[in-house]
Amino acid sequence: MEALESELGRRGKSLDDVLKITLYLAEMDAYTFVNDAYERYVDGEVPARTTVDVCDLLGGAAVTVDGVVALE
Repeated sequence: MEALESELGRRGKSLDDVLKITLYLAEMDAYTFVNDAYERYVDGEVPARTTVDVCDLLGGAAVTVDGVVALE
């Protein structure tokens, strides 16, 4: 979420501009931990969210975050 927040900031946007988040988890056992971390970043009106359990993520990552952001 920090990386997403940083990238949004570089483009003059914030997490408030996010319309939808997709979380890809290599281990669904980590869902509660990931959800707790997610809730620390997103408050107020939360974007739509999908969580997907996957077998493997690029580079051995545990979690990948994909966001759809309003540009205007």
